[in-house]
Amino acid sequence: MIKIIVFIFLILSIIIFGVDFYFYILNRYCRYHIGRWKNYDEWLNKIKNISIKWTKKTPVVKMTDNNRLMVIDMINGKYKNNNIQSWQVGGLLLGLCECNDKESKDAINKLIVKLIDKDGNWVTKPTNIDCGLLSYAILKNSKDYKKIKPAMDYSIEIIEKNMCEDGMVAYTSDKNVDERYVDTLGFICPFLQLYSNIYGEERFSKISLEQINQYNKYGLLYDTYLPNHAYNPNNKLPLGVYGWGRGVAWYVIGLIDTYIEMKDSDEKLILKQNIKNVADSYINYQREDGGFGSILQNERTYDSSATAVLAYFYSRCYEIFEIQRYLEVSNKCLQKIKSVTRITGKVDWCQGDTKAIGVHSQTFDIMPFAQGFTLRAALINLERK
Repeated sequence: MIKIIVFIFLILSIIIFGVDFYFYILNRYCRYHIGRWKNYDEWLNKIKNISIKWTKKTPVVKMTDNNRLMVIDMINGKYKNNNIQSWQVGGLLLGLCECNDKESKDAINKLIVKLIDKDGNWVTKPTNIDCGLLSYAILKNSKDYKKIKPAMDYSIEIIEKNMCEDGMVAYTSDKNVDERYVDTLGFICPFLQLYSNIYGEERFSKISLEQINQYNKYGLLYDTYLPNHAYNPNNKLPLGVYGWGRGVAWYVIGLIDTYIEMKDSDEKLILKQNIKNVADSYINYQREDGGFGSILQNERTYDSSATAVLAYFYSRCYEIFEIQRYLEVSNKCLQKIKSVTRITGKVDWCQGDTKAIGVHSQTFDIMPFAQGFTLRAALINLERK
């Protein structure tokens, strides 16, 4: 009996510490020859090929920073979160959306088939507004809007259930929650705007703009365009950190992609000016090497996920305003990202998932979302070369 117990203990120890050792070796040697590229085209092809590969099996962005006894986190459900994975896939799809080759289009179609069944419903129903980014990506890539409408309606239902009395959409389903997150702008605003245009539901366009307007009013640092991670809707006081890099990314995704989907109107002109003010402001925070920080105003920090989104943001700003400086900012971002791309084509140094308001990850690794936005920006800029 004792021998059996010892044997079982040894097997469990091998499994538990074996997993830890695997990730240790992987993290130790994955950056071998990082950033060594012959030219821009070689780098871009690698970025695209990895993005296509990841549509088949998207890497997990882990919930925890823990690097010890990881099997226990996996068993307890503290390693992976489907909500996080939703916007990872959404970012990948948005990147591949800019590709015109057959391989990319086939990858997109196969992924959508995996996500949406033959009746137009979600294969796995989402539970959180994170699904807004993925829904937006699918809606942009779909050839049959009527067929996927049941799934899109389901995403809209989730957003509507999270609507609060102040007109803002809460991140969680608890309408009494005392937080309004900047993440929500990136997740839902472009989707609501596109849904409004395609299905003729004007009220969702208004809801989209209301999120942006209220966040501009209560969520930005006075006399700057730096968003806080969240704010309290009751006392209008900030919660967390101003200028968190990926929070800035969610903010500018909300602005720029909503603008792109909007029909011409007075509201669109107002948003256009908002975008220009933001673009002019954030130039001051770009690091000398072209990157942006995990805290934007702290140039000693760096985050590839924030840098990738801002590369995309400035590429679109150049399209809108035809100001050469914006294109230069975008290209500098991409040069920095190129220098931190592994030889496999995986963009590195992306800040991991946030644990709570103001509690940011200390893990910097790969992230499919950032991979997609890098591809998105790089392909748009390639057209101008």
